Amino acid sequence: MKKRKMLVMMVLVAAMLAVATGCMPQTAETVEVGGQKVVTLYSVAGERPITGTSKSTGTDGEKTIVTYGNGEVTVEDINNYLAKLVNEDGFIVTQEVQNDGTGQSYQIGKQTDDGKALLIDFYFVDGQETVITYQVVG
Repeated sequence: MKKRKMLVMMVLVAAMLAVATGCMPQTAETVEVGGQKVVTLYSVAGERPITGTSKSTGTDGEKTIVTYGNGEVTVEDINNYLAKLVNEDGFIVTQEVQNDGTGQSYQIGKQTDDGKALLIDFYFVDGQETVITYQVVG
């Protein structure tokens, strides 16, 4: 009986952790942050392995971070995604590409209907992880 109780507790803790980290399916077409919906990388690149997600709310706004792993996101995927967001969804480049010697970072943004800023930060390391941060500030 004690082992069963312990097993049930472990399953509950695992479920709570999964909910707390904001699990997102690899085929999610949109991500929501601060009441704003944004199309995901999936919309242009198809399914890519998501190795982590997190959501947070602080004094500076709401943030959702999606990490793609296994090096399966390519430069072409990122460029196509950026092009879609800029050309079709009204984003503008707010930070040109920066290379830190390991990876590249970019930022795009747009104003929301309620006057806040919706920012998307990209950090891409070829052959490794890609981190996309969606944030509403203001």
